[in-house]
Amino acid sequence: MSMTQKLWTISALGVEFNMDRRAVAKRLNDVVPAKTDKRGKYYKLDDAAKAIIGQVATSSEVLSYDEARARKVAAEAEMAEIELAKERGLLLPVEMVAEINQNIFSVFRARMMALPAKAAPDVFSADNVKEAKSLLKDYVNSALDELSNSVVETYEDDNDTEQASG
Repeated sequence: MSMTQKLWTISALGVEFNMDRRAVAKRLNDVVPAKTDKRGKYYKLDDAAKAIIGQVATSSEVLSYDEARARKVAAEAEMAEIELAKERGLLLPVEMVAEINQNIFSVFRARMMALPAKAAPDVFSADNVKEAKSLLKDYVNSALDELSNSVVETYEDDNDTEQASG
């Protein structure tokens, strides 16, 4: 008796793998059927098994089920680390960082815009260009020192203050 490879329908594969036939059909979406006729598509078991449980096709590569599961576990661990860092206060929300930066730059802009009014009388009364340049440099350095020594407000997340009081 000669051995011939049996072909499987989506419904039969669903029964064998104890899965809903729609889930099986979705996983077989990229598998080329071994045979197609009026009644449906028929798949080789080895091709179907790779698509259903053996390998997971991604956009650019093929991952085994174990590799895909390992990626998922690694991603979940990374998310847990991020949440822990947030709880410890090591991470700030993007919106809060944007607000802090906006405040810092608005103070910087205000100091720089005030510089000409402050420096103009001294620069105007300077005896030569070298002295005017030196005066301007001193005013700029003074403004930058003032900015670097100013205390930046610390911001707390609204949720942190609510939890602390509750």
